[in-house]
Order: sequence, then C-alpha cells, then structure tokens
Amino acid sequence: MKLSDFENKKILFRGNELNVKINKSPFPYSRLQLKDNTLNVTLSSLFKTEKEQGEEATNQIMLWYKAQARRFFTQEVEFEKAKYNFNYKDISIKDTVSRWGSCSSQKNFNFNWRLVMAPPEVLSYVVNHEVAHLTYMNHSKEFWSLVSQRFPKYLEAKEWLKKNGANLINFRFE
Repeated sequence: MKLSDFENKKILFRGNELNVKINKSPFPYSRLQLKDNTLNVTLSSLFKTEKEQGEEATNQIMLWYKAQARRFFTQEVEFEKAKYNFNYKDISIKDTVSRWGSCSSQKNFNFNWRLVMAPPEVLSYVVNHEVAHLTYMNHSKEFWSLVSQRFPKYLEAKEWLKKNGANLINFRFE
C-alpha cells in the first residue's frame, strides 16, 4: 500500500469510523494519536519512498489496533473477574480467521484483535462467553444459561457478529 492510498481512508474502531490522517515527521520515529474521530499517524523521516511510508503507516496502525485490543480485552476480563471472582493464567491477542476468542483448560484466554473494530458490547459479549467457559468447557444449555444471566443482550451481540464478522475478518489495508 502506498501513502497516497491513505487519502480519505476510514477505519473502524469500537464500532465507529475513524478518519486516518498521515503526517510526516522530521524525527526518526513514528507515532499515532487518536483525537476526536481522527487517527493521526505521524511517520518517521527514515521512510523516504511513498511505498515505504505506506508500509510504515500500515504497520503502525496494525500495532495500534493490537495494543488497543490488548488494553480493552484486559480491562474487560479484569472487570468480569472483579464481579465473578475467578482466576485465569494469561490473555493472548491473536489474528485468527475462524474464532473470536477461546478459553483453554489451563485458563488461558485468546482473543482476536479484530474485535476492537466492533462495538464495545460485542467485545464484552465475547469476553463474557469465554469467561463462562471457566465454568462450562462446552456449549451446553447450562453454558448458554450462564452467558444469558451474565450478559442478557448476548443474542444481539451474537447477531452483530454473524452479520458483520466477515467484514472484520477480511479487513486489510489494500
């Protein structure tokens, strides 16, 4: 992707569209800043060509997405932990094509970073779903009853993923 491909580019973040604005910096590092509905990407002076700058912008946005995903998933798991008093081992942020999240028998959570593009309640539903697996490591009636008790609007979030999930999975900077 070239730098010019970012003109008028919009990306999703927490269910909202963000404008992407590219700036160039005289400094040897790149940085990102979210202000209002604009993700400002300031590119390092080390990247000279349009192609290099486009690749750096893409890399920086992907790193930002993953960092935001880690932040929001960790906050959400800790919020659920405070309510339901459970222990877990680790949280990993992945880029999977077939799962939004998983919970292992070792109490490790895996979440797809792409969910940070979805509305916050969808991310909350996926966390709640995976936390429920600490009680039921299956999708039994009891499991879904627990999900429903803890997250009464889970069907709406599930439906949102069914309708929009492919767009998140297929998202690329191309």
